[in-house]
Amino acid sequence: MCFSATASFTSAALLIPAGMYCLIKANSLDKPYWAFAMLPLLFGLQQIIEGGIWLSLQADDQSAAQRLALGFLLFSHLFWLGWVPYSSYLTESSPRLRRTFLLIVLVGLMFGAAMYLPLLNNPSWVIVSIVGNSIDYELKFIFDAYVSQQLITVFYVLIILVPLMLSSDQYHRSLGLLLFLSGLAAWMFFGWAFISVWCYFAAIISLYIFFIVFRSEAVVRVA
Repeated sequence: MCFSATASFTSAALLIPAGMYCLIKANSLDKPYWAFAMLPLLFGLQQIIEGGIWLSLQADDQSAAQRLALGFLLFSHLFWLGWVPYSSYLTESSPRLRRTFLLIVLVGLMFGAAMYLPLLNNPSWVIVSIVGNSIDYELKFIFDAYVSQQLITVFYVLIILVPLMLSSDQYHRSLGLLLFLSGLAAWMFFGWAFISVWCYFAAIISLYIFFIVFRSEAVVRVA
């Protein structure tokens, strides 16, 4: 399989300790990188949840899979839409960009809440299954009658990527570029399971933050 419970749990086993290290060391860096540094840890938690979804689906326990799916979607469809722009806001030196990023944080949270909260009250709007060796989250949103889900996905991606790509911080821009490339690959080759696959790619890419922090710590020690 390209992706599996094993892949999710293995990535979590790498991400969680790496994220804990990054969070501990973030205070010694020259900018407030703590939100940025937490990304591997948080992605690790999300991957544990998706590993549980794999096991539930393989055991044909749809009820458990759906409950766990709501946990996964809390990250993918609400939390990341605020947290990622906020991490760029914290480290931004330009007042104009800080205002822009804060606005994106607010828009992202409102957009995410409009997608996610109705799912809690309408469990039938969440259908989760294994399709083509990936997990497919088939979702219904309150604005489906007015906006296509493709356009919703594009708006979602822009909220995540724009603050990273416009950031004055080189590390955020590098992460943004990596996420853009991985998102393009997920869209081209795994379009039916875009969110699941892009979150997995993003989780692995977030290990880049570990190397940033580790290298910065090494420079501090030498100095």
